[in-house]
Amino acid sequence: MADLFLNVDGREVVITDKLYVRCDGGEGPLGHPVEYMTLEKGGETVCKYCSRRYVHTSAPAAQALHSDPRPATA
Repeated sequence: MADLFLNVDGREVVITDKLYVRCDGGEGPLGHPVEYMTLEKGGETVCKYCSRRYVHTSAPAAQALHSDPRPATA
């Protein structure tokens, strides 16, 4: 499954089936140092630099977000 990027209340949320994620804040000069994070099945985590939220596909929050999807704008 490819990661699903959503915009929820002005914040980026990524729904993923991966247990290990990395965040660099985006490409180019607007990025930040790479942060590697571990997700537990059914869990979620937040990047300490940019507050991007990563939610595992089995988390209840992922199911709720799927019912009201708002894809992030590029």
